[in-house]
Amino acid sequence: MPRFSVIVPCYRVQAYLGECLDSVLTQSYRDLEVIAVDDRSPDDSGAILDEYAARDPRVKVLHLPENVGLGRARNAGMPHATGDYLFFLDSDDTLTPGALAAIADRLAESGDPDVLVFDYARTYWWGGTRRNALAEVLAEAGPDTFTAAGYPRILDLLMVVWNKVYRREFVAAEGFAFPPGYYEDTPWTFPVMLSAGRIAALDRICLNYRQRRQGSILSTTSRKHFD
Repeated sequence: MPRFSVIVPCYRVQAYLGECLDSVLTQSYRDLEVIAVDDRSPDDSGAILDEYAARDPRVKVLHLPENVGLGRARNAGMPHATGDYLFFLDSDDTLTPGALAAIADRLAESGDPDVLVFDYARTYWWGGTRRNALAEVLAEAGPDTFTAAGYPRILDLLMVVWNKVYRREFVAAEGFAFPPGYYEDTPWTFPVMLSAGRIAALDRICLNYRQRRQGSILSTTSRKHFD
């Protein structure tokens, strides 16, 4: 049973997918599996996934028969995960070198908490980077585990799914799943954080969050905000 199950939903990301997968598979920490979910992508994302699976036995590919959206694509991948911890990585983002080793060390140090929150940096198409503006929230959390009630500042962080790893047995026991709709991270993250009995923080940039000029859900304005 691997330490990490990295679940990567894919839709129209052929330009970024190789960089994303390479950032995972070339990590110095190798005790992982990748559950790649082709969400009926109309581009070559599915074929790229199959090529990676043919080269690396740690990659498992799930081709969905119809497009279901980001949240439900993650749901489809979860039953195939066998790792101790779930890591939901968006297919246009990348891990930083040494990220999984640092996360694994912090999990061991903190006694396998329900959730571990780590830091990220925004990366821009023109080559610039900018660290999370609330990085001090992680630094001030300290070395011990805590709850959201005990350290409510943890809820000030961007309520996204990809800056955390989740103990798979905790997720299964609580029955967490992503809802349908356009904005799926918030209704996952708040229940998870409020339910977790033990949360740990890692004051280290482990993920590069790509800021796309177009195509990102977070940069849209539409009636879908009512979701």
